[in-house]
Amino acid sequence: MIRFTVPGRPVPAARMTHKGKFVSKQAERYLNYKNKVGWIARQNRVKRLEGAVCVELYLYLHGGRQGDADNYAKSILDGLNGIAWTDDEKVKRLVVEKRGCGPDEERAEVTIESMPEVEDSVGL
Repeated sequence: MIRFTVPGRPVPAARMTHKGKFVSKQAERYLNYKNKVGWIARQNRVKRLEGAVCVELYLYLHGGRQGDADNYAKSILDGLNGIAWTDDEKVKRLVVEKRGCGPDEERAEVTIESMPEVEDSVGL
């Protein structure tokens, strides 16, 4: 089992373009956060897992304005691509929970576990 914390407010994934134009502010925040996740994973000596993995994300956010849980997950999973797994298609189970906190307690807690291979029920 791998556990680590990404300090600071989690950043949801953002569209890189909007109506054909590059959305620099949101895209830059997303790319910086994605890189931060990867950097912290490396600092915590996260080793690449083989096979199927389960990821649990606990997002601690202050204030009423929050993004969608799936967009937060995407930014973290993208940051772990090539570090904790070869490709995020290896993530077979994903739990994302948003929790309230104080302004100085914002963070993302990440847990990654290997899991038994799951038969592909979709048939792909």
